[in-house]
Amino acid sequence: MTHFARDVKDIWRLAIPYFRRRTPGEIHLWLIGPVRMPENWIGLGLLGCVVGLEVGASYMSKLLNNWQEGFGDSIQSKDWHAFLWSLAIFCAIAVPYVLVAAFNNYLNQVLQIRWRKSMTDDFVARWLSPAQHFRMRLVAGPADNPDQRISDDIHQFVGNTMVLGIGFFGNFLRLGIFLQVLWAMSTAFPMTSFGLSFNIPGYLVWLAVIYAGAGTAITYLIGRRLVGLKYNQERFEANFRFGMARIRENSEQIALLGGEGAERAALGERYQSILANVYGVVRLQLNLTFFSQFFGLFSSVFPFLLLGPAFFFGKATYGILMKAVGTFSRVQDGLTWFADSFQLLANYRAIVQRLVSFEEVMAKSDAAAAALPNIATRATSGEAFAAEGVVVSLPDRTPLSAVPAFSLRAGDRVLLSGRSGAGKTTILRAFSGVWPYGEGKVEVPDGTRTLVLPQRSYLPLGTLRQALSYPNTLDAYPDAAVREALAAVGLEALAAELDHADNWPQRLSGGEQQRVGVARALLSKPDWLFLDEATSALDEAGEADLYRTLIERLPEAGIVSITHRPTLDALHNRRVEMTKGANGLFQAGDALPQAAE
Repeated sequence: MTHFARDVKDIWRLAIPYFRRRTPGEIHLWLIGPVRMPENWIGLGLLGCVVGLEVGASYMSKLLNNWQEGFGDSIQSKDWHAFLWSLAIFCAIAVPYVLVAAFNNYLNQVLQIRWRKSMTDDFVARWLSPAQHFRMRLVAGPADNPDQRISDDIHQFVGNTMVLGIGFFGNFLRLGIFLQVLWAMSTAFPMTSFGLSFNIPGYLVWLAVIYAGAGTAITYLIGRRLVGLKYNQERFEANFRFGMARIRENSEQIALLGGEGAERAALGERYQSILANVYGVVRLQLNLTFFSQFFGLFSSVFPFLLLGPAFFFGKATYGILMKAVGTFSRVQDGLTWFADSFQLLANYRAIVQRLVSFEEVMAKSDAAAAALPNIATRATSGEAFAAEGVVVSLPDRTPLSAVPAFSLRAGDRVLLSGRSGAGKTTILRAFSGVWPYGEGKVEVPDGTRTLVLPQRSYLPLGTLRQALSYPNTLDAYPDAAVREALAAVGLEALAAELDHADNWPQRLSGGEQQRVGVARALLSKPDWLFLDEATSALDEAGEADLYRTLIERLPEAGIVSITHRPTLDALHNRRVEMTKGANGLFQAGDALPQAAE
């Protein structure tokens, strides 16, 4: 498949879903008011209006070009009345032309807004489908900076698709209109040189084609490397912004480690990549500017060089000359559309490639998660959380660790232990359903809820109440319950700031963030609770107190803990040890009873 055919296929794949979207939509129609209909009908209707208005604008541009003949002749003959009449005709054409252009631009923008929202919703929904954003980081060739691809690239894709698509359609339409006019003028006014006439059918058309073709070919040869440079520019810029965002998020750790020099050097390397690429873009654009400026300036004179002799030595009047020059210029504009739009096309192709690669990574992530064998999670009618024949693997299907048999009943507290790298965290991911790579089955009693508390508790932006209620809504829990949970984990001093928006991940210490995570568990009351070193930032006494709080307030919850502190052994009634077998695979042994506290 050629590059052009592949690009067209990619553009179609990205663009067509909106015009097939049958979800209900609403649009305000003039003199009618809001009307509800399927979104694809709205999109197709807006697109049809934009195309229709473009056709109208092209027809009126022909009328304006024809108007130049009478206007020019009135000036040449110094006919005042004909001059005034020409101005009246101009107003009669110009007023509807302006209205058509204004409504065309307005409807174009409305379509872009709706299209961008639909496309953004689709990409966000796929990116934030259960565990998709997490698995994308694990598959080969991860998509860099998905935030930029969803916010900036979709915006530019929709805008540039409309600009280039409608621009190409309008130019093609006007090209067809004015080619007929130019061919007829070639017949009416043969080529004249030094008083001699040469009857070459359609000579003006052939000269316009040759001239524009030469300009387009030279533009392509000069700027063909611009597509790759534009693609890399977006990637380097995004990486530089991401690096600075990471510094902002981890400023305390960097300050404590004295890592400013290392961060400055890393940012310098990333910015150096930007500069090197920018210099390449600038050098190419310099060459393009040299040629495009010369080509543009010479293009304004070229029609007069061709048609001037017919005026000076032939039968053409000044009005006919102006009409012919205008016609030739319109044809030339249509034929040089590619050359004039080359830089925009180069940027557009880079955007399409970025969005397509993002889609491909999401598809690869889905395929890897669905590939057989995988770890199947299913609801059962039993009372115990169970795993049977589970082997967790890396995304490339390399086995990591195994759990031949595991059962967790209400009120059980199991300690999962073993050396670092034994795959304990990955096993909890498999139990929670976000890690499908491997084989075996996990059975979860129907109607029960699972919650995982990782080592680093996630706090969303907003108020502390939002952080405690996450991922539920603010009104999910009564105010008294929220305050009680906050006090139960030792953060009662923050009760007065529950509804205060702050950068809580930066303000709270690691231990306080883990306390918020435990408070979240107290509020959500899960049936199965998995703690992956979720209290490791606390001192031993504080950690033990939090565990006792969990046991006291969630007595029916089945708990599985990963911890490296022996002080918590007595707070669990069973222990599962991960040991390395002869085949190099870590395997969970039998659940051993723990001594009661």
